[in-house]
Amino acid sequence: MGPKDGGPQDAPGRQRNRAFEKFYWANLVETGHVKDSEWEIFLDSLSKPLPVTLWITPTDRDAEKVRRALRQYKAAAEEASSADTDIEQRVSVQMLPWMPEEMGWRVDIPKTLLRKDPRFKPLHQMLIDYTAKGTINRMEEVSMLPVTLLDIQAGHRCLDTCASPGSKTAQMLACLAHANFRKWGRGLESICNNEVKKCQPFLLGRIDYSSDEGCVVANEISAERAGMLVHQIARHQALYPLVVFTSHDARYFPSIREADGQTELLFDRILCDVMCSSDGTLRKAPHLWREWSTKLSMELHADQLAVALRAARLLRPGGRMVYSTCSLSPVENEAVVSEILQAASLALVDVRGQLAMRTSPGLQRWKVAHNGQLFESHAAALAAGVKLHKGFFPPEAPHLLPELSKCLRILPHHNDTGGFFVAVFEKHTLDHEEDGTAACRGYDSDRDEDGEESARRKQLEKLEQVATAGSAQERAKAEARRERARTSGSLARELARYTCLASMPQAAALRSFYGLHETFPEKLLFSRHHLELNADGELLQTHQGEANQLLLLAGAAAEILQCGTGAHAKRKLKIIAGGLRVFEKDRFEVPERCTSFRFAQEGLELLLPYIGQRIAVLEDVADTRRLLNQRDSATAQLVSKGKEVLETLGPGGCVLLLGTMIEGDLLPVSALRTQKAVNLFVNDITMPLVREDFEPLQVAPEVSFWQELSQRKLDIWRLDSSNVPFTAFYEASQASGVPAKCFLQKTAFDAAKVPAGAGKVIGELKNFNTEEEFRTFLGNAEARQSSLTEAVKSIRNDIDSGVALTEPSRLRRLILFSFADLKKYHYSFLSTLPALKTPKPWQHSKEPIEKLGQDVLAQVAKGLREEDFDGLCLLLRSSSSETGWCLRPLAHLPSLQVESEDDVVLVFVDPSSEDAPAWPLQNALLLLARYRPGQRLVLAFRDPQLASGARGYSGGTQLRSRLLRYEVSAETSTANDCRAGWSKIATFDLTRFLDSKTVAANAVDLNIKLMKWRVLPGLEPERMKELRILLLGSGTLGCGVARALMGWGCRRMTFVDAGKVSFSNPVRQSLFTHKDAAEGRKKATAAREAVEAILPDAEAKDVVMDIPMPGHPHQSAEVLRANIEKLQSLVDSHDVICMLTDSRESRWLPSLMVAAAQDRENPPLGLTVALGFDSFLVSRQTYRKSLAACYFCNDVTAPSDSLAFRTLDQQCTVTRPGISGLASNIAVELLAALTQHQDGFGASSTGTPSIAESPLGGVPHQVRGYAAEYTLSPAETEPFKHCVCCSKEVLDIYAKEGGGFLEKVVADSSILEEVSGLAEMKAAMWGQAGDVEAFDDFDDL
Repeated sequence: MGPKDGGPQDAPGRQRNRAFEKFYWANLVETGHVKDSEWEIFLDSLSKPLPVTLWITPTDRDAEKVRRALRQYKAAAEEASSADTDIEQRVSVQMLPWMPEEMGWRVDIPKTLLRKDPRFKPLHQMLIDYTAKGTINRMEEVSMLPVTLLDIQAGHRCLDTCASPGSKTAQMLACLAHANFRKWGRGLESICNNEVKKCQPFLLGRIDYSSDEGCVVANEISAERAGMLVHQIARHQALYPLVVFTSHDARYFPSIREADGQTELLFDRILCDVMCSSDGTLRKAPHLWREWSTKLSMELHADQLAVALRAARLLRPGGRMVYSTCSLSPVENEAVVSEILQAASLALVDVRGQLAMRTSPGLQRWKVAHNGQLFESHAAALAAGVKLHKGFFPPEAPHLLPELSKCLRILPHHNDTGGFFVAVFEKHTLDHEEDGTAACRGYDSDRDEDGEESARRKQLEKLEQVATAGSAQERAKAEARRERARTSGSLARELARYTCLASMPQAAALRSFYGLHETFPEKLLFSRHHLELNADGELLQTHQGEANQLLLLAGAAAEILQCGTGAHAKRKLKIIAGGLRVFEKDRFEVPERCTSFRFAQEGLELLLPYIGQRIAVLEDVADTRRLLNQRDSATAQLVSKGKEVLETLGPGGCVLLLGTMIEGDLLPVSALRTQKAVNLFVNDITMPLVREDFEPLQVAPEVSFWQELSQRKLDIWRLDSSNVPFTAFYEASQASGVPAKCFLQKTAFDAAKVPAGAGKVIGELKNFNTEEEFRTFLGNAEARQSSLTEAVKSIRNDIDSGVALTEPSRLRRLILFSFADLKKYHYSFLSTLPALKTPKPWQHSKEPIEKLGQDVLAQVAKGLREEDFDGLCLLLRSSSSETGWCLRPLAHLPSLQVESEDDVVLVFVDPSSEDAPAWPLQNALLLLARYRPGQRLVLAFRDPQLASGARGYSGGTQLRSRLLRYEVSAETSTANDCRAGWSKIATFDLTRFLDSKTVAANAVDLNIKLMKWRVLPGLEPERMKELRILLLGSGTLGCGVARALMGWGCRRMTFVDAGKVSFSNPVRQSLFTHKDAAEGRKKATAAREAVEAILPDAEAKDVVMDIPMPGHPHQSAEVLRANIEKLQSLVDSHDVICMLTDSRESRWLPSLMVAAAQDRENPPLGLTVALGFDSFLVSRQTYRKSLAACYFCNDVTAPSDSLAFRTLDQQCTVTRPGISGLASNIAVELLAALTQHQDGFGASSTGTPSIAESPLGGVPHQVRGYAAEYTLSPAETEPFKHCVCCSKEVLDIYAKEGGGFLEKVVADSSILEEVSGLAEMKAAMWGQAGDVEAFDDFDDL
């Protein structure tokens, strides 16, 4: 509840945005649209996940099957909610009451329950399968409202102004097609012959597109998103003739005129689902909480209004337009509507009473936010000195305010949905008065300048300016953007050109060759040519590839295409796609044919009534199987009477009407007749319509299976391509409409048990190392047949030897061939489940399941779950059992003594949801024929839910199991041939399930693992990857070392630096950009962010601090102590300390701390890198008992302030540009070699050790590089006993005095010479040899 003063309260655990809450408190609570008591409920609803909602394509052939299954799950959810007290979360499957004909559904089941609970797991799979087919369309409930309220009727011309991603476009197409079907039926019945009429069970929806069917123009400004739009609608092939895809800025959508150039084609229905700030989608896009502001609403307002006003001009009088957003902001909603009412000849329609859901009226008063202030009116904003567009505010005309209440608002807590806004308009007058004055504001393509062309020119001019006047880098980027814009079409004015078949010379040949009916609509068929234009819109090239196809459009769609692209068009439509492929040119050289075009399978349904010749009827199902499984099937092998017709046909395209398992039904299939054979052209949609005597088992590898395969390929198999055994399984079907599937999970490669009650499948995987090997295998029929023969021989041997009686899984074998592209995480695979082929097809008759009854099936369900029957067992009649039946293992089969053969039933766990049982039953029947031939009963068991006492999914006693009777004769028991068709080559893209961060991390690790595979088997890259590395200095060396560390897969690094990025840095320091310098960013922070951008899973940190240095008393005592403590903490928490700073004295304290830590069990390693003009030094310090000189052991002076009193040339690091990269990489390679050494960081310098000691070679204490001589010199230097850093005396006093000692050194570095004994040594030397000159490592002598 809101506070008394009207401001929002704090709510713990909820995502918050103060500005959001303040704005909507003022505009929802204070206006009375949300009660004070509902405020917290409203906010809480924004943090809850959305339920799954969907709509069913009404013209899809499986629509009724899906509806029936959802009704059953509705009953199951009600039963689960009432019976399962342990289910705390909501569980429901409900129809959306406001959508007609049970088209809309809500599945409100938690994800974990939906994916794992045996009662609902099949529902999850059904949603996936039928979404891919286009029967089910996943869509947020409120997003379905705009199209429903459009009220699309038969023959309507519709426009979707902002169509991507395509869900609403698909809904518009479905509504239009369904309205056409309801009004006119299928059409063309009068010209359908008897054979075509036998195909009716496979054909749904309307097939006559020659009359005024209406159409949908789907427009999307972005060419890239338009491609996604086309792909989305491609799932609905039967609706494709009704849609034309365009790519225009909706604000300037061109007018479409008939050939006379005068009569304008207007639309009956227009959807303006405009771009918006999307704060109504917070439930599914929580990142918007961080990004939300009212600024975006104000920026979008003008474009939203422009789109709506342009749409108003394109709407015919009496037509309907819907304006909608998924935003809650009145600036994008009521403010736009009020301006539409003032500028266009439109009136609002009150539709709130049409919806069986809770809604709110539109706002009549609202406030506009700016910089934390809220203004009720334009005048109030001006009074406060704030200039805001007048249209943002409520209208001043009082008659408009009541109209706004006709708008429709849906708030998230109203119906457990997202937030949404809808306004429905109808047009009553034309856009121009009789005197020619405009009655509607907005863009007029007949009078105004081409707005789209103006925007295009401005974009070109901007790119040209940058390309000629900018820096080299800016010019390159501008040219790249220009090229992308050209190729993506955003600068082009026309993308495709269509040519009507009626004007093509092939028309007469096509008509005569196929005997097309006189009413065949040639004017609706088109060929398409893709046009490639340059940035100036000039034609560069015409791609003829698509001219090899003929596309069918509905009459209205064809009219819009021709009128919009004709020579008379002032502005041509930019069409990117449209039309269903119905003919395609044959690529095979077949002599003496009359036309080069053959039928495309996806368009055959629409053309079938017109085809008068070249149709052959093959009613025998055996021919159907032979043609599907064998390429180039010889016509002499066919057995149907229709083969005589087929043999008389000359080469070319033809149509085969194939027999199915349903008596009398025929399936139309496109085919190509050659001299002696025939080939089918069957697509994925047609294949499932061919009813088999056994339903094929689809191989369904889960995501975790591919992840495990990838891991094993990297870590275990590597380049070994030997066959690998695995285990798959299938489960009893639990719902109709779900294909039979064979599951492969993460545990497939382990000897893990399959789920209780499942049927185990023995698998063998061969993973090829290269794509070429995989493709070669695919093309090698002998190799494929050999693998099948071996598998069948094994099955035959297991049957004959009796092994299959005790191990039923021996009857089920899966062969899987794959190629894993681990760089792209793409997988290709081919699979088969071999079955022994019998001389005659298996035939069965159905027995009433009531012979057994629900109690017996419950007993079977419980037994399969509790006993390890491996998917096959025997059900025997028993007088001692309560049910009269008992379960026994399959091994009892040969020795059974029963009074009647019907007293024995083979129980088969059946994954099929169709009438026919699943594929694995075939080999089990052969086992029966071998050991117990005769009439046999088989229980195809599909009711596993009965094991827990649950009832049928209809809420009653409906059972899904089948009792079948087979004739298993002794003759069939000797079958040796293979009945196995290979699956189609399937692909799997794992990146769809991995975030880019994971993909990048795995790709980096793969590069390192390849070294282990191919060159260094003993390499252990994890040692390097797990290091915690401290980088002291984020400049030239810090950036270089970090880059090299990432190459080795190191993620955990901390950058320490106090400096800022200067303009000279980016060219030498590879992690920085010009922008970093311009913004004056801290080096440590910029370096950390750059690492995270390169390697997203890096655990990088940044610390901005000055390292205390000897002789630099510039910090206060408090700051100095804090920095010393912070540095000590950093040294203690890292494994490797890299001294990469650009002054000697800054390396002293971290070197001292590393030296002092060597008494610990796991001390850090100290690594120093220093640069000269053309030379460098990489040095590692003493590590425990492995003694080595530190960086300061070669000095005979204490480090002091080397930065004071320097001239400009002395302040800058002067070194050859390539030296830092060499030094950084050598340092990291030395570190890598140490991690692989058997003694680790404690390895002694042995020159060049054996590979057994370190796979990466030598581990010297120091490496000196000289660019002038192109040499690297490893060296070993003993610690200097008077070293100012690591000598015993210095370490002792540091251990004793700690920070106090360091404070003294910072104030006066000469103390170090006294403590270390260096001063005494120098005094003795001076007494003997005069002055001694001190010099740096790289000072010129």
